[in-house]
Amino acid sequence: MIYVIKSKLNIIMSVQINKKVITLCFTSLFAVQTHAAVFGTYEEEGSLFRSSLNAELSSSVAAKFDSKKNSKDAVLYYLEQARVLQVNQQYQESLDIYKKAFELIDQQNNRSKVSVTRMGFKALSMVSNESVVPYLVPPYEQVLAHISQAKNYILLNNAEAAGVEMRVAQQIQREIELAHEKEFAQKKDKQKNADKQIDYSTLDEAFAGLDPIAGRIKNTYQNGYAFYMAANLWEATGDYNNALVDFKKAYELQGDSNVAQDVTRVDKVSSNNAKTVPVIVFIEQGTVPKKIENKLAFPMPNGLINIAFATYEPSTYVPPKSLKIKLGDRQVQQSTLVSDIGALAVKNLKEQTISTVTSQIVRATTKYVVQQQLGQQLGSLGQLAGNLMNVATERADLRAWSTLPSNTQVARFEVSPGKHNLQIMGSQSSSPTLNVEANPNQTVFVYVSDINNKISASVSAVTR
Repeated sequence: MIYVIKSKLNIIMSVQINKKVITLCFTSLFAVQTHAAVFGTYEEEGSLFRSSLNAELSSSVAAKFDSKKNSKDAVLYYLEQARVLQVNQQYQESLDIYKKAFELIDQQNNRSKVSVTRMGFKALSMVSNESVVPYLVPPYEQVLAHISQAKNYILLNNAEAAGVEMRVAQQIQREIELAHEKEFAQKKDKQKNADKQIDYSTLDEAFAGLDPIAGRIKNTYQNGYAFYMAANLWEATGDYNNALVDFKKAYELQGDSNVAQDVTRVDKVSSNNAKTVPVIVFIEQGTVPKKIENKLAFPMPNGLINIAFATYEPSTYVPPKSLKIKLGDRQVQQSTLVSDIGALAVKNLKEQTISTVTSQIVRATTKYVVQQQLGQQLGSLGQLAGNLMNVATERADLRAWSTLPSNTQVARFEVSPGKHNLQIMGSQSSSPTLNVEANPNQTVFVYVSDINNKISASVSAVTR
């Protein structure tokens, strides 16, 4: 395998090809394609996993997860599996799978940026596509993974472990925020230099439908859901200083009047009102938009280059739809948006577009040079083989954590100690009636999944 990777790197660096190297190139490339999904995309698998949310896990989906646990993209499949298990209320199983995902993420984060293995995959991608490179979990997905694990711990009555996960998520957000300005400046310089040779205005039409979605959020490095859930956990355990800090951050990101009331409440109290018990409803609704492939003839000084890149299908974006919370026979609250994760995913992809398209152009140029060399060495047969290889392998990288919710919403209210019947109601479906036991010195957490036209919910309590 090392020899194969070196062969690809030599092709890219020197573009000096003889018949022996050509044969090795094609033999090796097509052998790797079987395992690297060069010809396929992640679209079909993502659809399969999304359809498994709020439903019994089929044997085919379970087999798919099992078959990918040792693949180069194992971390992505672990995240998908953990999310599916959690929505399907298998919290311990989800927790265990997230732990495996975090082990792989830690390896990615601690690995030297210049990795021989990764360089080999990148070299191979220059004559195929980006899908052959192992999936790197974006920072915003890492934040959401730790929030999701904190949710598992809360539902398994381990508030201390949930707090650890919340702190990890917030640490990642702080690191992203500190690095963002420097990274943004570097990208701006690169784009400015690149603009001298490449006209990126061609992309405007391709992303026009996504601009209103991306504009729904302020930035891609802070998640209001992380701050709001953490704030409620800190308040539930009596850590009012940290609760106030995180409520304020959540308000800065979303600006909702209900969150403003949370800030005011925590700023004034030193302990919970013993006469009532807070109930916080966290709602995860829909799934993030669907990634699709966009092919474009890109103008270059020497002519047109055909490239393929990932974008989102605007029609698959799920706008937040408020749910009603019914306590007994009366409606006590209506949910409000705290984080638009679908918009976050779209904005993150848009921010990466220039570097992604630039890489695609470099790749297309490399393939063209290889194709020309094949024609020179093998004549019309080599030229035809090069054409076929270029067309077949020019695919967009559609990998992403596809089972993430499209948005998260919250509702908060107080109840008297005792037993209560709670129901979450949407426009098309409602949750089963939940039996909530509210005890003094507790905070009740209700987690709701509103996915695939089905509303399900689980209840847990944190004692101060």
